[in-house]
Amino acid sequence: MSKVTNLIADEVIDYCANEICGKEIYFGQPVTKIGHELVCSGKCLIEKIGAVTIIAGREVKRESEQEVTDPQL
Repeated sequence: MSKVTNLIADEVIDYCANEICGKEIYFGQPVTKIGHELVCSGKCLIEKIGAVTIIAGREVKRESEQEVTDPQL
């Protein structure tokens, strides 16, 4: 018999691959798969892949939080 059919809804099957989060992932929970890893939410997906939100044409350096303007604008 398959392991999957023996699982119940509140059984933890994995943990969020976003190191900052690490929340439990339960059987039947909607998640996002990155390669062989699972993340529990869109926010965790964004953090895991290292994406940042910026204003088009401007970028903020993460370390210093100073705005850097694109010289081509």
